[in-house]
Amino acid sequence: MKRIVWILIIMSLLFSSKVLSNVLIEGERALLDYLVEGKILNKALDISLIQSIQEKALGEIQAVFLLPEGSVRVVTDSQVLMLSETGEISETYSSTGSGTPLKVGIIDALSLVSVQTRENILGIFLVQEESSYFWHVVTETRTFRLASSFASTLSIRSNEEALEEINKGLKKSEEVRENQGPAEKPGKPEDPGKPEDPGPPDSPPGKENGKK
Repeated sequence: MKRIVWILIIMSLLFSSKVLSNVLIEGERALLDYLVEGKILNKALDISLIQSIQEKALGEIQAVFLLPEGSVRVVTDSQVLMLSETGEISETYSSTGSGTPLKVGIIDALSLVSVQTRENILGIFLVQEESSYFWHVVTETRTFRLASSFASTLSIRSNEEALEEINKGLKKSEEVRENQGPAEKPGKPEDPGKPEDPGPPDSPPGKENGKK
C-alpha cells in the first residue's frame, strides 16, 4: 500500500503544471505517514548532499526528501529529480512551478534545525500557507516549521501532530473545491441580467421603452 502511495506522489510530481505547493504537501504527508507507522529510513540529508544537489539541479530547490527505497526526490521550480543511493541522477523531468524568492534558503533551514536536534533530517519542504512560504523540516520524530523570510524556528511538533494538521488542511482544501460552483459565464440575450432593452431603434431621444 505504501509503495502505491509513493508511486502516486511521483506521478503527481511528473504531471503537475501548477504551483507545486500542494504536491509538496502530499510528499510531506507520505513521509510523515511512513515515519508515524514506525518505519525507519537508514539515510539522512546533510549540507554536503544539498550542496551537491544544487550543483546538479536547475532552479530554486523547493523540496528534498528521502524515499523508502533509499533514493532521494528533489523538486525545484523547474525540475523534478530522482537521485540514486549513490547520489547519481537517475531521472529528470521538467516542471512548470513558479519561482519564489527566498531570504532563507534550504541550506539555511537545514543548518538551523541541525543545531536544535541530534536526530537525522529526512525531508525539507517549502510549503505555501496563504500568501507566505515556510520551510517544514522533518526529522525522525519531529517536524520544525521555519520562516523563509527570516531565520527563525516558529514551531516544533511531533510528527503525529504535523501529520494530523496536514490531513486537516488537505481535507479543508478538498471541501472548498467541492463547494465551489461553476465559474460564472457571460449572460446570453435570453439570460437574466442582460443589458436593459434600449427600446426600438427609431425611438426619438427622451423616450425609452414606450415611456414619455
